Amino acid sequence: MMVREGSLADHFRRIAREAGWTVALLPGEALRSWEEMVDECADGYDLDVSEYLNDLSVRDLLQLVADDSKVRSLPEFSWFTAELARIDEGFRTVLANGPLIRTEERRWWRRSFPAAGREDFVSDVKERYGVELMLVD
Repeated sequence: MMVREGSLADHFRRIAREAGWTVALLPGEALRSWEEMVDECADGYDLDVSEYLNDLSVRDLLQLVADDSKVRSLPEFSWFTAELARIDEGFRTVLANGPLIRTEERRWWRRSFPAAGREDFVSDVKERYGVELMLVD
């Protein structure tokens, strides 16, 4: 796919490379990936804590893009941030009743865990943090 120089996709790829991402994601793909993560958590995340934290890295990347001064000047910026805010609202709902684990963390999406999850996630959170989550069947 041809990416226009100076476009959101062009800046997105630059920021992703600078952050150490080796996969050349496009903005829409990254937003979809984040939305899929939110949906997985709403249904009951089923992998371990390490995988959960790794899966949150797409949200970290999205924030780097949203904070970039060059991206902020693009016409696509309002679409991008509106989509990010819409998806984030779903994740805030997922985290609403979950335990606060990392009070010092500046990124709100990394401070808490969902209140519920599937067996592997629930048992790993219990083992690592001593916190009980509700088990989703």
